[in-house]
Amino acid sequence: MLTLIQRSLAVAATFALAGCATNGLYQWGGYEDGLYAAYKDATKAEALRLKLEAHIQAMEQAGQKVAPGLYAEVGTLYLQAGRRQQAIGWYQRERQAWPESQQFIAATIQNLERLEAQAAADKSRPMTAQEAAQ
Repeated sequence: MLTLIQRSLAVAATFALAGCATNGLYQWGGYEDGLYAAYKDATKAEALRLKLEAHIQAMEQAGQKVAPGLYAEVGTLYLQAGRRQQAIGWYQRERQAWPESQQFIAATIQNLERLEAQAAADKSRPMTAQEAAQ
C-alpha cells in the first residue's frame, strides 16, 4: 500500500509532466521558424507572409483568437515589400484584436499615413527644371 506521501508525489509528478505537454495559449503557425528563415534569407519573407496569412485565416475561420502580434507582423512584411496601404490594414486589424497595442499601433499607422500623403503630394507636384534634368 502506498503511503500518503508517495501518492502525493505521484500526483505531483503527473501534473508536472502534464503541464509540460500543454500547447500554450495561442497557436503561432510556425512563426518563429519562418521568421528565423526570413532573417537569414530575405527572399523567404514572402513565403512567411503567405504562411502567416493562411494561418490567420484558418484561426479566424475556426473562431480562435489570433496570437498577439501576428497581424502586425504581416503588416510589417507588407511594409518591407513597399506596400504601405496593405500594411496599414493589417496594423488596424492588430489594433482591433489587441487594444493594449493601441498607442504603438496608432503611432505606426499615423506615421505611415503621413508618408502616404507626402508621397501622393510629391506625385501631384509638377517637377522643377532641376529635377527634370536629373
